[in-house]
Amino acid sequence: MTQRSETMPWMLFLGVGLGLAMGSFDGAAVQGIFPYIAGGVATSSDHALWALTYFIVNWSVGITLMPWTHARFGARQVFLGACSLATLGSVISASTGNLWILLLSRAMEGMAAGLLVPLSQSLFLRASPATQHGLVMVLWSNAMLVPFFIGPALGGYFAVTSGYRWIFALSVPFWLLAAWIGSGQIREERGPRPPGFDLPGFLLLYAGLMALQIVLDNGEQYGWWHSRFILRTSLMAIAFLSLFAWREATARHPLLRFHYLRQRNYWLGLLLLCLGWALFMGWASLLPLWAEENLGFNGWWGSSILIPIGLAAVPLSILMDRLHGLLGLRRLASACFLLFALAYGTAYLSPMMSLGDLFWPVFLLGLGVGALFVPLTLLILSGVEKEEIPAASTTSNFIRVFSANIGVTLLEVFWTRGTALAQSNMRADVQPLPGLPLPVLVQHLQSLTATLSLDNLLRLSMWIALAAAAVAYLFLISPRRLAATAANSYVEEVERESSSA
Repeated sequence: MTQRSETMPWMLFLGVGLGLAMGSFDGAAVQGIFPYIAGGVATSSDHALWALTYFIVNWSVGITLMPWTHARFGARQVFLGACSLATLGSVISASTGNLWILLLSRAMEGMAAGLLVPLSQSLFLRASPATQHGLVMVLWSNAMLVPFFIGPALGGYFAVTSGYRWIFALSVPFWLLAAWIGSGQIREERGPRPPGFDLPGFLLLYAGLMALQIVLDNGEQYGWWHSRFILRTSLMAIAFLSLFAWREATARHPLLRFHYLRQRNYWLGLLLLCLGWALFMGWASLLPLWAEENLGFNGWWGSSILIPIGLAAVPLSILMDRLHGLLGLRRLASACFLLFALAYGTAYLSPMMSLGDLFWPVFLLGLGVGALFVPLTLLILSGVEKEEIPAASTTSNFIRVFSANIGVTLLEVFWTRGTALAQSNMRADVQPLPGLPLPVLVQHLQSLTATLSLDNLLRLSMWIALAAAAVAYLFLISPRRLAATAANSYVEEVERESSSA
């Protein structure tokens, strides 16, 4: 596709943006309702968490498939295929009572969502005037991120009122609407002959990621590397991913290109972006779960704890196109992590608190998320030549999306272990009160220790964010300083346009 006019293709934005938003919604809507999913498929809340993690694994893998599928089948067919796959996955998710079939359908939804992330970005930029690319990126990022802010609350509402399966059932007509509007607005053009598909690389990547995900999901239950099963699966993950890295370095048409990691801004900016995103996704999963299991709120109220994130993130993200020109990318990236640190540092959890007590810390968390993507994405791509932007962006998006699984898993593991440690330390000092039933005392102890463990994790997250802010300010390089070595840098052009604006 090439640019055709100086008008904004609003119907394209509506159709393709709806598909992008639905992909994010399918992932986010389950974040606060793991106990409800557990009841629906007869499993534990820990296993119900896999409905999110397996979605994210396939979301990241789907991103790697987009360049080849786009060249082979065209943008319209890829978009229709992704919408159809997500529709089928939603139908299965809405009707199954089996955990493993649910994970398969969630994998289908995740794969579709992954295809739509880079595809929608490419369609938006190619169909809009160059002078409006800043606005277009704001629209694209909000279409992807807003469902993460409102999805948990809507998912909680449906889980409480009509059953969590209605989340998937009601998403079906929206997927069909997105396919109808979007496909009618995508204009196909004949491009160059598509490169060969790296099937061995794809199989190695998928096998390695699935083995790694099995370790992350089951490690705590089996005792990590004290278990032969976890040890063998870990070795399999290392072997498959190492072979994949070797394959990508030697393949003629690799799925991912890792040579960009030699650039400081690329690997360091990507590390910081993954850190911020992983912490955010971890807390977005744990806070609703804590509110439901330890404070006694239902799925709607527990998930509504995340609503202030959207109230803060959306307005700030709209201003990012101007702010990065005024403050500079390096300072803005550092300020983003300072906002994260302030959010984690001001949040104080107590079993006796109301959800309203967390409004401002969660609001600050939303400001941090709203400021996360623009500066770090542009810093990651600084030094990358313009024609290599799609390949560099595909690699960075793949790594960033999968990092969410690591954040969710690690925070959950540390929360569980911290809770057990606190219970062990407090049990000897707890004395039964006259007239207080023992089950009530045990439940109160569980709530108290789980809250204490989560509060300690908030303090740890604050120090990590402060360290990230210092690293961003001291070690990231301004794109203008890279101009001499990256004369054709896309980001350097964006910086000049922002300054002149």
